Amino acid sequence: MEQASPQIDQMDEKESIERAQALISEEKWGEATSLLKPFKEAGNLSSDGLHILAYCYSRSRKYNEAIRIYEGLCERFPNEAKWLYFLAYQYRSKKDVQSAIQAYEKCLELSPKWLNVFGELGPLYEENGSTEKALESYRNGIQTYKAMKPDRQKELAPIFSKLAARAAKLMCSGGNVSETDKNEAESLFRESIAADPGNPDAWYRLGDFYLGSGKYDDALQYLQKAESLAPKKEYIPHKIAQVHLKKGDHEQALKIYETIPHHKRTPYILHGMAQCFISKRDVKQGAYYHYLAAQREPEKWYHRRDLGLALADLGDRDQAIENLNMANQLYKKESGKEFAKILAKIDELKEKPKGESIIFEKPNAPVTTISYGTITKYISGKGFGFIKDENDGAEVFFHISKVKNRIEPVPGLRVKFSRELAEKGPQAGKVWAVSER
Repeated sequence: MEQASPQIDQMDEKESIERAQALISEEKWGEATSLLKPFKEAGNLSSDGLHILAYCYSRSRKYNEAIRIYEGLCERFPNEAKWLYFLAYQYRSKKDVQSAIQAYEKCLELSPKWLNVFGELGPLYEENGSTEKALESYRNGIQTYKAMKPDRQKELAPIFSKLAARAAKLMCSGGNVSETDKNEAESLFRESIAADPGNPDAWYRLGDFYLGSGKYDDALQYLQKAESLAPKKEYIPHKIAQVHLKKGDHEQALKIYETIPHHKRTPYILHGMAQCFISKRDVKQGAYYHYLAAQREPEKWYHRRDLGLALADLGDRDQAIENLNMANQLYKKESGKEFAKILAKIDELKEKPKGESIIFEKPNAPVTTISYGTITKYISGKGFGFIKDENDGAEVFFHISKVKNRIEPVPGLRVKFSRELAEKGPQAGKVWAVSER
């Protein structure tokens, strides 16, 4: 263990914290940690310094070290809710949902008007299967906001907007939603927009609600407003295209999809394009887009199912059965049970003649696939490294500029990444961390 210097004093700590903050601004979490760690080991690090050190540990995905620091701060300052808030965040980051819930609940006991905490607790309750508690948390947050003075409401309006939208969305989840819940949800979506009118997602959520309710003209009105606020977000024109598709205008839906640049045609957009072609009875072209979606997102069972069904319509029995079998295996892996309707379709196809084999042309642009792997090497001085793909063992190049959420790409970190084919071999277009190191 590195020994702390006997010359460490309060002035040194202040200067070191300033240096650490400069390093943090450059996302050099490891260097900032090394700078502050000796003060902690010597017992000379202030609460602010400990908070900064814990933050560095957290950004390096060393959640257990951060948790130990925040637990110590909670013991030293039992009446300060902020340390429980930061502790809960660490538990949430390492997927310890129950511990995160407990810490947030204690935080609310100390600070019952902390609006952000209601918003953090709700999704955790949902993840834990406690939808009633989640809705109660959102509603408590909403009531807390409405009891505030106007100047405070203005300051916290974006948080309230999210709380209202989350409550509304939860009310509409599941089957057999009552008219009362629908009306309350609509009202909350409108309040979400009123609180944060410049947020395109607030308009998008209400448009999506109207789409699900079959009110297509209303859906278009709000989705088009969302698009005017955020013209580069491809999921908004996707939803507008879905409205036209629901109205039976597959040609207009397809025109909208075709305005989305090729590099932004994610699997769900390709799936929507496939729906358009199949709706206009161009089943082969629809099957092709389902094929592209399945290539780019191979772990999703529904891409394989829809491709299999399209191939069945085209009379390609063998490839249809192959894709439906793959869909059933992926569904079983995800849900723990087999998909009865898929199995029934396979049995039906087995009684039919073989048919003509469908061959798909390779796309002009390189296919981007979503893969999982582990970082095997990262050269911080040069800003690049390699990921070992779990699917085929390939070494995939990545650059630090493609790493999302400011994670430190340390060897051993498991990641999700978009894999592309470049001149010198496979490379990652985007990289996200998916689990603790």
